[in-house]
Amino acid sequence: MKKLEFTRETTKKVWISLTGYRILIILKALMEKSRTIDELVQIIEKNKIINKVTSKDTIRIDLNTLKRAGCKISRPSKANNYKYELLSHPFTFKLSDKELRVLLRLRDKLTQEMEWQDVLIFNELYSKIASVTFNEELINEIENTKPLINVDVNILEEFSSPLIIGKKVQIIYNSPKFGKEELDIVPQKVSFENGKLYLWCYSYKYKMNSLLNIERIVKINFVDISKTIETKASYDVTYSIVGNALKTFEPKEFEEIIEKTKDSIKVLAHVENEFYFVQRLLLFGKDFKIISPDFFKEKLINKIKLMQKGYEK
Repeated sequence: MKKLEFTRETTKKVWISLTGYRILIILKALMEKSRTIDELVQIIEKNKIINKVTSKDTIRIDLNTLKRAGCKISRPSKANNYKYELLSHPFTFKLSDKELRVLLRLRDKLTQEMEWQDVLIFNELYSKIASVTFNEELINEIENTKPLINVDVNILEEFSSPLIIGKKVQIIYNSPKFGKEELDIVPQKVSFENGKLYLWCYSYKYKMNSLLNIERIVKINFVDISKTIETKASYDVTYSIVGNALKTFEPKEFEEIIEKTKDSIKVLAHVENEFYFVQRLLLFGKDFKIISPDFFKEKLINKIKLMQKGYEK
């Protein structure tokens, strides 16, 4: 067994096993993904510490050593493109069910305060933690409960680009009310709120500003880059007041009463500060109802569900 000698700044010599080090490099490479024998040879030869020609037979001997240590490695064949695949190994990271629950609650809590870009990075971190457990059930649970699971990352990146902001864009949107439909919009910005990603945009169909759930954007058909269209990031919400709230209701400067009866008041709100508007609605308790638009109904429901979840043990 050959040894490598390293010298620290203190001039103290440190010896390591060249064979052992090479085997660990192969194990790490197979943990990342399946590899051909040629790929494994290249990884070893390009390693800055080993940095020497290595034979395929040496790699095969190292693979057999890993198998004797408890690793299950598939044989290369035409069906798997002649690659060695690490099926399992005894060097796993173990997570108890209690520890998993803590990790999932921590993720849910932290990602509410993050930018969406950081949420995607956090998802990758959790996927890597799950992968080293080699526990399929645990891996699936972490993957299937991750934030933004239904968001098409390619579509998200498109709408995050400043090049598309202010341009006329045609999309296919899976509306909860109308199903899949073509919509012409002018994107304004992407926002991450209450665990959901929204696209603020002007909608030609409704001739008003809207918020679209990015999870429901199926496809971008085309982008008209010929000119930039100026739009204002606001939208209208129609709601009604009933019950005890009728006695004390006073419209704000951004609201107008469009209908009034003995039992209800219908209000049109021009929403620019959404946080303030939602807080105002919640003060009415059960004595209000959103009439339109549907995207705001969905958004408010998600916000209330999130608030309820915060009180769960």
